[in-house]
Amino acid sequence: MNTEPISIDGVAGPIVVTTNAFRARPVVTVSGVPAPRTGGHQYALPAAGGGAVEATVRSAFADPYPTVEVNGVRHRTGPSVPAALRVLTLLPILLMVAVGGALGGLIGALGFVVNVGAVTRIRTPTAVKALIMVGVSAVAFVLWLAVAVVVTAAFGLN
Repeated sequence: MNTEPISIDGVAGPIVVTTNAFRARPVVTVSGVPAPRTGGHQYALPAAGGGAVEATVRSAFADPYPTVEVNGVRHRTGPSVPAALRVLTLLPILLMVAVGGALGGLIGALGFVVNVGAVTRIRTPTAVKALIMVGVSAVAFVLWLAVAVVVTAAFGLN
């Protein structure tokens, strides 16, 4: 998922951070050109006057929008996610691990990815996002139940 372009003084163009739920490291581009990673979470961004500016990209748990820190100033790449929504993103995993074992954990993890990757990014009120997240959890539970019934019937487990 790409963030909206942000402008930071001293950097030679708009910055876009591309994140992926399955890839640990984000990709940072400036004016569409990938910025080289210089270590851990560090990137060398092209400076407006030539040379490079050191930047650090940090991601918070269950927040789809990382921050880009340049010269000690943090810049968000998207709106902040309320704490209540961050907790609700975990609901599919918590529910499924509690009742569903490994298969439930896998289905719950998919629900978590949907919540963080899609639901937190839509432009709707927080209450609507919360309801959608509860709905994602309900769908994950029904999916787990359907798979459990099929597996039980196929293998004659009781």
